[in-house]
Amino acid sequence: MAASVPVARRNILADRRRLAISVLGVGAAIALILLLQGLWSGFRVQISAYEDNVGADLFVGEPGTRNFFGVPSVLPLEALSAIRAVPEVDRADPVAVRFVVLDLHGRKQSAILVGSARKGMGGPWDVVAGRDVSSDYEAVMDRSLADQHGIGLGEYIEAMGERFRVVGFSAGTRSWMAGFVFTSHGTVERLLSMPGTTSFVLVKTGEPGVVAEAIEDRTGLTALAPSELGDNDRELIAGIMGGPLYFMLLIAFVAGTLIVALTVYSAIVERIREYGIAKAMGARRGRLLRIVLSQTLIVATLGTAAGYLVFLGASQLLVTLRPQMWVRLSAAGAVAAAIATALMALLAAAVPTRRVAHLDPASVYRG
Repeated sequence: MAASVPVARRNILADRRRLAISVLGVGAAIALILLLQGLWSGFRVQISAYEDNVGADLFVGEPGTRNFFGVPSVLPLEALSAIRAVPEVDRADPVAVRFVVLDLHGRKQSAILVGSARKGMGGPWDVVAGRDVSSDYEAVMDRSLADQHGIGLGEYIEAMGERFRVVGFSAGTRSWMAGFVFTSHGTVERLLSMPGTTSFVLVKTGEPGVVAEAIEDRTGLTALAPSELGDNDRELIAGIMGGPLYFMLLIAFVAGTLIVALTVYSAIVERIREYGIAKAMGARRGRLLRIVLSQTLIVATLGTAAGYLVFLGASQLLVTLRPQMWVRLSAAGAVAAAIATALMALLAAAVPTRRVAHLDPASVYRG
């Protein structure tokens, strides 16, 4: 095996221009795979950003509730007293949530309007500029959403025919498809013409399992942990976006495999007489096949390194230009990319190895 490596390296480096083009092609495919995985991981984090950060141990919704962003949950505010009466409930606050369309400087923008009680759970968890909402007709806006539309502190935004003064900006408050806008609970009740109702009751407790069972037994409502809501939302979104994403990953994988195969195959064809002579002189088939496989591994490895560098630059550029998009490359995603690279090399080696394996040494002497 050690003796075959210099041969493989010599063949690959014989045409450095072709090698560079091949490495860039494979790198582009690997970078696309990494970027798609990073965006998908970022989407999955964004989907449950509210549930993961708002600080509640339980979300109590109407019976049968499964999602935070699915079918809207509607509860009477009277349920708040019954929930607070459950032992081990340290705190319970209402939160009203609805998708709305904002009018931002004449442009329409979807957003998630969240109404919470003053100093209660459910409001922005990271106010990075300005202050929190203290009265009706005020709002705290996701910073990336505000930057996207050039909204500054003290300016007004319009939602459902009413104007709100932006008094603060929040960070990390962006879901997979829209930014959060926080206001008072009474404001959302008024906008929806549904006084005396809420969407969820957020519960703080040290015994979430016991309390969830007690709430459901006493009230008939559904109590879910934040992780359950997040997983259900991810399952819902995966059913919508998973198919196209995996199809694009497949295209990138096939493209990278074809580039590696073409590079190695052309290098072998150019030196097919050398392989024939080596075979006629007694070189075993296994050694020749290892040479071919080594060439595919060299191209795939160099392409992976180039792809990772391209991914780092592309992800930084994407986040700079589109801060509403999160790129999170997980360890599992990196391992999957490494496995994809190995599979690329193995599949790409299939055609070249077949050519070498079936090579007739006598053909060398027939010209």
